Amino acid sequence: MFLFYLTLTTTFPTLLISSSARQIFREIDVNDDNTISQSELGAWFNYQDVEYLKKNAREHFTMFDKNHDNAVTWEEYANIAFGSNHVDTCKEVYDNKTPPEFSKLGKQVQDAIMTAVRRWRAAGGFSMSQEEFTGFTYPELFQHMRNIVVAEAYQTYDTNRDGKVSAEELLVKKFKLTSRQVEEFSKGKFDIKEEPNMLGLKDRNGNGIFEKKELSYWLMENRRLMRKKESEGLFKDMDSDGNTRVSLPEFRSNSNKIRWSSIGRFIDVKEEL
Repeated sequence: MFLFYLTLTTTFPTLLISSSARQIFREIDVNDDNTISQSELGAWFNYQDVEYLKKNAREHFTMFDKNHDNAVTWEEYANIAFGSNHVDTCKEVYDNKTPPEFSKLGKQVQDAIMTAVRRWRAAGGFSMSQEEFTGFTYPELFQHMRNIVVAEAYQTYDTNRDGKVSAEELLVKKFKLTSRQVEEFSKGKFDIKEEPNMLGLKDRNGNGIFEKKELSYWLMENRRLMRKKESEGLFKDMDSDGNTRVSLPEFRSNSNKIRWSSIGRFIDVKEEL
């Protein structure tokens, strides 16, 4: 059951769009000049990515809302996420109690419950609306969840529990960098092309410690920066004549590249009739 909790936000996506290349082109071309600019493609990429996350959260909200009252209580969530036999334990933990049953759970399950409790409180409280539940599921989409996102990072990466996240702790634990690469990163010399998940991560003052603002920017902006980078590469491939605009023929002949992109999993570009 705990594994289900871990995979809640990584289920297979349902389609957001199923349209012809021409229809998708028109959607991206927001200024109706019959061409697509790099900024238009980037904005569309980011929008579709966020819309998928929101749709995924809505589907999970419906799944957890067992009594169909358009709200999900902590009890309803815990019942599915951690199992009916742990509901009472989760309720007591939420009430700042430490029941004997909690100490008998494995550390991984304990950490998962505590993470869920912190997010739940920050997102809305004991009973959540659909929008609040989206904030709980994808806190990086909401500015008011910034503090909880950073707190979770400290919980995960501050391995020596000194209240700081060092470059060594984060870069070695998460990204498996060598000591030499960590040193290069701190000096701004590490090439992150092969590590898109590091986009937005910088040790700006070079002190070997990731400050809260540095972690916050990376955690809240990384996904957007990855979509931006990907859309820039896709635009370059589509712009076959190099005039910094993508025409409908260029878009249509390269529409298969959207299928192969990160958002292609939930965008169906149909063949023209």
